[in-house]
Amino acid sequence: MDSNKNLIFLHLPKNGGTTTNAILKRIYPKKNTFEIKVIDKVHLNTQEFIDLSLEERKEIHLLQGHMKFGLHEHMVGPSEYITFLRKPEDRIISFYYYVLASPGHRLHKKIKEENMSFYEFVTTIDQRDVNNAQVRYISGIFEDENTMLEKALENIDKYFSFVGLTERFDESLILLKHIYKLNTPYYRSLNKTSKRITSKELDQKTKDAIAELNRGDVLLYEAMEKKFNSELENITSLKSDLFKLKIYNKLYSSYKKFRK
Repeated sequence: MDSNKNLIFLHLPKNGGTTTNAILKRIYPKKNTFEIKVIDKVHLNTQEFIDLSLEERKEIHLLQGHMKFGLHEHMVGPSEYITFLRKPEDRIISFYYYVLASPGHRLHKKIKEENMSFYEFVTTIDQRDVNNAQVRYISGIFEDENTMLEKALENIDKYFSFVGLTERFDESLILLKHIYKLNTPYYRSLNKTSKRITSKELDQKTKDAIAELNRGDVLLYEAMEKKFNSELENITSLKSDLFKLKIYNKLYSSYKKFRK
């Protein structure tokens, strides 16, 4: 990574962030990393990071977690962000089933007690990590949809060195590798939600509701997908890089199974 800049991984919920975190932890020593995380099922430990002394913050070169944009203001030295986007239909499906399977999640009890369907989850839960979550986190503001989208695009243009796509995770890692001149990364998928429906199984009523309530996220994804495709075109070794990544992942998975 760029040794002259701090890295902030803005981990958007259910966008492949747990796997990305694992990759980054192999690059940055624990002593130089701070993770923003939920500490009581509801609140984040953001203030704990902000309250670190200047000397302690000087040691932090990787900040990662479920945070909104803006914490670069508390880093010491120049910083840049990276993140992953995901198509809203797939992201919200994954999030719903993740909450169902996670008794410790703040929304689990409500969904279970009210026997809430996926459609009801989409249309009645007014939380920042449900509808339009991606423009909310990346903009760093919670205002009207158009304002958040405009600010998210502005922030990406000014502060983000990389925006990957969860649906194209391997290609995203190759792009990240070339941006930061990394060795070929490798991974095992972590925190994947199983036993869930797919976006192809959604009825039209639910698809329409998601599109209406996530218009900002839809437009953000479309804009970043065009940029992503353009950036990939400049990687002449893409096919060979993807093949190497596939081999590394097989070897890594075999190694992890052997170690169990």
